[in-house]
Amino acid sequence: MAGSAVRAALPALPREGARHAVLKAYNQSPGRSVLHSTLHDSVKLPSRPRRHDAGVRQELRRSQPIHAIRAAMPETITAPFAGIDPLSAVTHPDPYPYYRELAATRPFFRDPRLGLWVAAGPREVAAVLSHPDCRVRPATQPVPPTLAGTAAGDLFGRLIRMNDGAAHAPLKALLMPMLAAVEAGHAARQAAAMAQVLDAGDGAHAAMPAASVNRWLFALPVVTVASVLGLPVAHKPGMAVEVAQQVAAFAAAQSPLADADTVRAGAAAARWLGTWLASSLASGVAADGPLPALQHAAQAAGIEAQAVAANIIGVLVQACEATAALAGNTLLWLGRHPAQGDTPLEAVVTRVAQADPPVQNTRRFVAANTRLCGHAVRAGDTVLVLLAAASCSGLAHDGRAWTFGHGRHACPGDRLAQALAGATVAALRARGADPAALAQAFRYRPSLNARIPHFL
Repeated sequence: MAGSAVRAALPALPREGARHAVLKAYNQSPGRSVLHSTLHDSVKLPSRPRRHDAGVRQELRRSQPIHAIRAAMPETITAPFAGIDPLSAVTHPDPYPYYRELAATRPFFRDPRLGLWVAAGPREVAAVLSHPDCRVRPATQPVPPTLAGTAAGDLFGRLIRMNDGAAHAPLKALLMPMLAAVEAGHAARQAAAMAQVLDAGDGAHAAMPAASVNRWLFALPVVTVASVLGLPVAHKPGMAVEVAQQVAAFAAAQSPLADADTVRAGAAAARWLGTWLASSLASGVAADGPLPALQHAAQAAGIEAQAVAANIIGVLVQACEATAALAGNTLLWLGRHPAQGDTPLEAVVTRVAQADPPVQNTRRFVAANTRLCGHAVRAGDTVLVLLAAASCSGLAHDGRAWTFGHGRHACPGDRLAQALAGATVAALRARGADPAALAQAFRYRPSLNARIPHFL
């Protein structure tokens, strides 16, 4: 395959030192919305805000004074769990005893050092995600400040998953059933075909190197979703890799911690994706795919074409990091349990989605003074929703893994995501990836919400 091109499609791995100081401070900012698909946290982080990072400085100032930021460094909530907090748990080697302790003893509490409310118990998590005053974005900040006025910001502002309210309900009512209707078997077949496109018929390898595994974890789910939608990603040499590159660039720019170059690249990617999609919708979409019906229904409902296009791109972005995390964690499970190698892959992925969730938390912003889980909360407060802690108690009442959310912003593509993860793992193993070897050398990519292994 075109290794250098696909390598460019994979976001740069952030430095650990940057995460400790910058991410802790920024966590308190109302400008940071942790997406359920979690797409933003793999961008390269600066060790400190640079001169051109005005948006970052503004976010840090808005959160609280520097002495309070220093006070927000990790503290023990209970003695046995030194060195772990609700944020650092995401990339901790084994956060689940800590999550279980929180869910059992502190299901909903205010963490004064982090400046957040924390929901950990399953009932509390469900209550927050279902509360009408708990929104996916701050009321005064529908678009991250670093993206405002750019093509990336325009695209972001049209995403239904990042909006509440009636204006986006008609498109949501069309898009969610479309994603839920994708059959797992069809997605798996498309993934197998797109894997052949990515490796250009290179066939199986004696041993797939870790670097290639990391690239494929991010690229294959994205181009498979594009193919499932009927978009022309395999019609021209290199098109699949180019699409993966542009999706990754747009995703990276969504972080307010992105530097000026990353934001510019994301804006360019948003323009490229918009042009490519418009051309595809005009001439190259599969007639038997779901997009023609979506376009027709949206037009009949009076939904603007730009909103439809933005959310088609949004579906591709959602397939990026969260699915990479689920596939990567599935590889780890297989590597750690070699005696259960005959377990059907579908069952393994389902188990991993609950036991080692790809998306560990999400966030909600309180829009009005109200009561939540027996506590008075105020407009402007932020609630960190620990999906992984709720997951320790089992599945949600609807039978789905908590990692896929709950309530009005629950992920409609949970079955599709699991099918993509399974197909990605199957494709990697067919090309010589060895889960046992991969599990011996890895670390988690620094992230606020997604548990993504990076193999070494």
